[in-house]
Amino acid sequence: MNKKITTILSFSILLIVALVLGFKNVQSETVENYCFDNSNECTRELASVYVNDSSTIKVTSESSELSEINEINSKLLALENEVELLAENAVSSYYHDKFNGRKTASGELYNKKEYTAAHKTLPFGSKLRVTNNKNNESVIVTVNDRGPFTKDRQLDLSKQAYLDITHNKHAGILKVKIEVLPEEYEDVKVDLQESLDEFML
Repeated sequence: MNKKITTILSFSILLIVALVLGFKNVQSETVENYCFDNSNECTRELASVYVNDSSTIKVTSESSELSEINEINSKLLALENEVELLAENAVSSYYHDKFNGRKTASGELYNKKEYTAAHKTLPFGSKLRVTNNKNNESVIVTVNDRGPFTKDRQLDLSKQAYLDITHNKHAGILKVKIEVLPEEYEDVKVDLQESLDEFML
């Protein structure tokens, strides 16, 4: 019993010292495990001390929250593992303005302000993540047309999608990475990210 009281007092002193010193810019420090001997049963509690810019101390115990965060991160990783790399150094161009409002091969009307693309073989409705290899900026588009029919090009992007990853309408072609996304990728990722953000509030 005396050992338990001594340990508790030591822990309390540690917290008081941290508060008095007013440690700044410390995100987290791990305090060693405390093992209390009670009827030969040992209970371990891992506490983390957080000191914010106001020098207030919050003590939180390792709990189910950590396992929930790990589970969400595992699901996000599993979702990314479902993404299929189609081409790593493909050539992409974009639709000329004269095609705006014309019917595409899928029957939809081409709209230069929407996020769509033309591909020679992928099924209509396929979701692609297209990344500019030069600046690593990416955009997600839906395949709704066939093309391009120029031999050395693999993808035609809508003008809006193209400008989102180039910011330079005078650049006629881009070297891009093309990835095929699994069904409902965007919705699932948003839901998981929102769940993860709740723990960061």
